[in-house]
Amino acid sequence: MKKIVLAIVLFVASTAVHAQDTAYVRSIISTLSSPQMYGRGSSYHGDSLAAQFLASEMHRLGVLPLQVDYLQHYTYPCYSFSGPVSLNINGQPLQPYVDYRVFSAARHAKPEKLARASWKKQAKDGTWIYAVDKLDTYSPIVGPYADVPVCVQVLKSALPRKVKNFNLSVPVAFQPQYHSQNVVGYIPGVVDTMIVFTAHYDHCGIMGDSVLFPGAHDNASGTAAVLDLARMASQSQPYYTLVFMLFSGEESGLLGSRHAAENPLINYTKVKLLCNIDMFCGGDEGLMVFNANSESTQPFYQQLVEQNNILHAAREIRPRDNSANSDHYWFSRYCPSIFLLTMGKPYGGYHDPYDTCLACGLNHYIPFMTLIKSLAQLP
Repeated sequence: MKKIVLAIVLFVASTAVHAQDTAYVRSIISTLSSPQMYGRGSSYHGDSLAAQFLASEMHRLGVLPLQVDYLQHYTYPCYSFSGPVSLNINGQPLQPYVDYRVFSAARHAKPEKLARASWKKQAKDGTWIYAVDKLDTYSPIVGPYADVPVCVQVLKSALPRKVKNFNLSVPVAFQPQYHSQNVVGYIPGVVDTMIVFTAHYDHCGIMGDSVLFPGAHDNASGTAAVLDLARMASQSQPYYTLVFMLFSGEESGLLGSRHAAENPLINYTKVKLLCNIDMFCGGDEGLMVFNANSESTQPFYQQLVEQNNILHAAREIRPRDNSANSDHYWFSRYCPSIFLLTMGKPYGGYHDPYDTCLACGLNHYIPFMTLIKSLAQLP
């Protein structure tokens, strides 16, 4: 009987700890993906609002600042929405994101795409609007910049048989020096050898005032995981010095991480490993480790595999070569750097309004975090 009672107590205690960890992560995801953050893009300075929240959270956790107020400032050129977007055809309003979507003209209004369109028109300001059988899924404005910043895809099934007239309003403004910031801090360890945890906190912003891109999976989840590591490390002095870097500008081309890598706040020769976490909901199929095959990072990949063989935390840990697909990339030139990505569901949408906190899954979060903590010798 005593053994049964003890087992029950241990199970309840373990469940309580797991619930608490997940509750903290969910609270961070929920805050970052809320409408008050405007999709954490340039519109209404949503990324700056998120940065202030993250800096205050680092301070609350006892993380020390690497820069004044935890913020590493930089600028970059970008477009942003600052009002309602609307499209009326033959006097009838179409529903944003459902019937039509706004994209980067440099990426989506290429001649070959326009040539395939069954219907296309060009507005007075040069904006192309064209019909498609299925709307693309991506952020409204990212990537290269052009004289005409946006184009509009319209669902063919939403068009009348004959388009007599249309009225398009896309309030977009170009900002040649948009001010943004990374959020950076550290916890001193027993030794000054560093483990660096990174994630991008920005997302796709908004498509006018009508459509919000919450970005829970991409990448409020990774940001929350980094803060959770800081929370756990702050409870007692870690062996390694732990550095926490949260980047903006990822969705516009890994801009924040590039600035951080090229304007170092730490000594790269003392970095044992940089671990970037991006899109950390889901995981039914396991973990993907990018840059797992280089000479400097292969031992860490093998460490994850060996730990997983003991813990059975992930269905599979799959190695991939290095790629410029997340913020680890710039740092891989200077120190061992990997990028962890969950494989498989459940998670919310991707670069769409359905990537919400309630839609994402954290079923595998705690066992995956156990693997990550082993890299930093965290209990």
